[in-house]
Amino acid sequence: MDYLKIIELLSVVLNILFLVFLTKEKKVCWIFGIIGSLLGALVLFKNNYYSETLLYIFYGLIGIYGYIYWSNKRSFDFKVKRMQWIKVINITLAGLLFSFGLGYLMTKTNASKPYYDAISSVFGVIATFLELYKYLVSWSFWIVINAYTIWLYDIKELDFLTIQMIIYTLLSIYGYNKWYKRTISLQKSL
Repeated sequence: MDYLKIIELLSVVLNILFLVFLTKEKKVCWIFGIIGSLLGALVLFKNNYYSETLLYIFYGLIGIYGYIYWSNKRSFDFKVKRMQWIKVINITLAGLLFSFGLGYLMTKTNASKPYYDAISSVFGVIATFLELYKYLVSWSFWIVINAYTIWLYDIKELDFLTIQMIIYTLLSIYGYNKWYKRTISLQKSL
């Protein structure tokens, strides 16, 4: 096994641990996410997925912020929230616009699949901010992004990352259900 496959596998293991702990709302998730994301960035860069590389670097950096932010929140006032549908629609439209712009910029490089790469990257940033502030809709974004990224990684034969995205899709469904139940129980307690 070459060194890049070993790094890819290690990244996947750490990123899966990140998502498992995120579904449980444990701040340690951010530590796993930081390391796993930075290792994943290296693998993606070596495969000419430049938007995804930037995304994974962003994940590493936002992981630092996420750890600090979650450390400074008290559990009783840091709750899962819902978002109005009009805001979700506006965020989605803005995401599509930014995806097109990033895709266009990436056509000026030797990026592989620049527009497809840009879509998952832009919406990954959006979903990250939504999860950071504990919006339930973040999981809906993640379900779609992760399912889409299965294909994106598979066409480059990034086998471990493809498996990661399959697991991520399933964990995102689990995360949605877990956070949804939390919003229901919070509403009943009010």
